Amino acid sequence: MAAQQRDLAFVVRKLELHPMLTNASKRRAFTAFADLELRAAKSPLPKWRMAELEERLAAWFRDPHTFASPLVGNYPDTRSLPVAFQWLTDGLVTVRMPDTPPSIATGDRVLAISSVPTKTVAQRLKSLVGGDTIFAQHLGANELLAFPVLRALGLVKTGGRVSLRLERADARTITVELDVRPQSGGVLKAEAPALERFFATYELPETALQEGHRGAFWTWYATADYGFFEMTSCVYDAAYRQAVTAFFKQVADDHSPVVVLDLQQNGGGDSDAAIPWLEHLSPLYKASDVRLRTSLGYAPTLPPVQPIFAGQLYVLQSSGTFSSAMWLADALTGPGLGVRVGSTIGEPTAGYGNVAEYETPVLHVYFQVSKEWLPTIKGKAQPNLPAQMPLNLTVSDVQHGVNPVARWLATLP
Repeated sequence: MAAQQRDLAFVVRKLELHPMLTNASKRRAFTAFADLELRAAKSPLPKWRMAELEERLAAWFRDPHTFASPLVGNYPDTRSLPVAFQWLTDGLVTVRMPDTPPSIATGDRVLAISSVPTKTVAQRLKSLVGGDTIFAQHLGANELLAFPVLRALGLVKTGGRVSLRLERADARTITVELDVRPQSGGVLKAEAPALERFFATYELPETALQEGHRGAFWTWYATADYGFFEMTSCVYDAAYRQAVTAFFKQVADDHSPVVVLDLQQNGGGDSDAAIPWLEHLSPLYKASDVRLRTSLGYAPTLPPVQPIFAGQLYVLQSSGTFSSAMWLADALTGPGLGVRVGSTIGEPTAGYGNVAEYETPVLHVYFQVSKEWLPTIKGKAQPNLPAQMPLNLTVSDVQHGVNPVARWLATLP
C-alpha cells in the first residue's frame, strides 16, 4: 500500500505545478478533488484502479495537454484488447492488429462495448481525458484497448471479458466476445503500425508518397498539379529546413499552382516548425498578424527565402492535429491566406501547453502536465479550429475503401 500511495502522491505533486493552480480558488478545488479521489488509496488497490485514479486526476484540468496514459504503463498485470479503434466523424470503428480475431474487420462500426452504447462511451471518456468531446474521443480511441480504461468506463463484463456489438459493411450486426490479453509492453508496437496502415489507406496519397522524398518526420512530392508535404511531427532541425526549401524549389520548377501541407496526424512539437513555411510564402502571410511570434522574433521580420510561393495553399487537418500542429494550421490559414481542409481540430486556439513529461515511480504510467498559458496567435480565441473546407472521413468511407483525401487531390488544381 505504501507503493501505491507513493505513485499517486507523485502524480498529485506534479499536477500541483499546473499554472491553472496559481489561482487560489482553483487550487482549493483541485486539492478537494484530489483528496476525494485519494481516499480510495487508503486501502490496497488493484493496479488498474490506481491507473484509473491517475487518469482522473489529470483530466480534472480539462486541459488536453495534461493527461495520464496507462496504455504505456509497465506493470505485471497490464492487459489490453487485441483490437484497435479509431473515432471518425460519424462513429467509432475497429482497426485490425496482428492478433485481432478474424471475425473483426477494419471499419466495423462499434455500436456498443459490453452493452454500453458508443455515445455513452464517448461521454464517459470525458472523466479520463481532458479537452472537448472531439479531443477526448481522439485520444480515448487510442486508450480504449487498455484494461484500466475499459474498467474505469465500466466496459469489462463479469469474468473479465469485453463484448463488441459491430455493424458490418453489409449492415449485418454481430457480437464478438474478446478476452483481454497480457500487454507485455507490446501493444503499442502492434497498435501504432495498425493505425499507420489505416491512415495511409484513408488519409494519404500513399502511392505517390512512397516515391517521394522522405525524412524522419516528413515526406513530400510535387507534380505539375500540386505539391504535397506531409508532416507527422513538428521538428525544427536542419534536415527539415532543407526539406522545405527543396520542396518549394521543386514546386517552382514544376510550376505547381497549389501546395498542400498535411498535418492530419501531427501531434505537435516545436512551434518554430512554422518558420520555413513563412519564409517561403508571400509577404501577406508574414504580415497577416504581428502576434505570430517565433524564436526569431515576430513573423513579419522573417527574411524571405527563395523561391517564394504565391499560389494556393491548403492545410489538411483532422482530430489528430494537435498542439504546435494546430498552431501551424491556424498561422497559415484565414482570410486571404491558406485554407484548412479536413475535419475540426478539437483543441482551443488558446490554452495551456509546453508540457513537462513524467513517469510514475511504481506503475511507470506516462503523464504530462502543462507548464504555461499560451494565448491565441491569431484573432479571437476559439474553442476549436474547424475546417474551412470539410473533408470528413466517415464510417462508410472506410467500409467501402474510399479515400476522401485522394479523391479531393484528384480535383486539384
